[in-house]
Amino acid sequence: MRLFAPSKLVVSVVTLVISITAAQAQNALTPGSARYAIFQGDKVVGDADYTVQPTPNGYTVTSHGKLSLSKFSYSFNNVQYLDHDRNLVSDQLNGVVNGSPVTFTVNSDSSGRQFQINISANGKQTQNTVDRHQHLVLLPDLDPAAYVLLTRIAMENPPTSWILIPKENGILVPSSVTRGSHVRGSLNNSQMDVQHATIFVNSENSVTVDLFYTSDGSVLEADLPQQNFFVVRDGFKLINRPKPLTPAEAPQSNGPQPSPPPQYSAPQNGYPQMQQQ
Repeated sequence: MRLFAPSKLVVSVVTLVISITAAQAQNALTPGSARYAIFQGDKVVGDADYTVQPTPNGYTVTSHGKLSLSKFSYSFNNVQYLDHDRNLVSDQLNGVVNGSPVTFTVNSDSSGRQFQINISANGKQTQNTVDRHQHLVLLPDLDPAAYVLLTRIAMENPPTSWILIPKENGILVPSSVTRGSHVRGSLNNSQMDVQHATIFVNSENSVTVDLFYTSDGSVLEADLPQQNFFVVRDGFKLINRPKPLTPAEAPQSNGPQPSPPPQYSAPQNGYPQMQQQ
């Protein structure tokens, strides 16, 4: 019996399906939880954790943390909802800073093009509106869930990415990525290769976040060198720490300015409702 070779069209279709499946797998967040110690220098000053849960509309990502210094205390509970492409849909961040409660709530509007922000702090209620972009991460201080999402951006390295800082009225700034060389680390006493990338948060007072992670996007450590804080997964130790880049070393973009944010479609079952904390 004669066997016929597959046509070029069939091969192209199969290749396309494999490529799409691989891209979807890379986009996917791995369900599960992880715990981290927060260091200032070489001293443990707090702890944090995150949990990723898949939902029919995408993901629910929860995180908690607390920090205690001699003249400063900080704790937070964060619940965010993402669609299947990891686009932020809504977020509720509750924090306590030196005994004063703060709430920062983000919700996509009905068009999907903007975020409506509500802030409660110091007995005052304020509102703001910012553009809703793809490749955007809400970045609370010392939140490991944010570092997980930043790691996915580092792995994809899109032309443009964004940081929403939950301070003041909500500060939306561009960010950029520089991938570093692999380093060595130890997880539960087993040595391993560790990937490294630096996220430059291009705000008025620029800062960097150094991310150390596995090939599948599991965050092992996040360093904030300007603040001298290190968020380290339980059981992990970085063996050869690279010299941190400075904000002045951020890559410069000479390309076109980002276009207006795209129209996002609502999830099939509507936007998820925020859970009361």
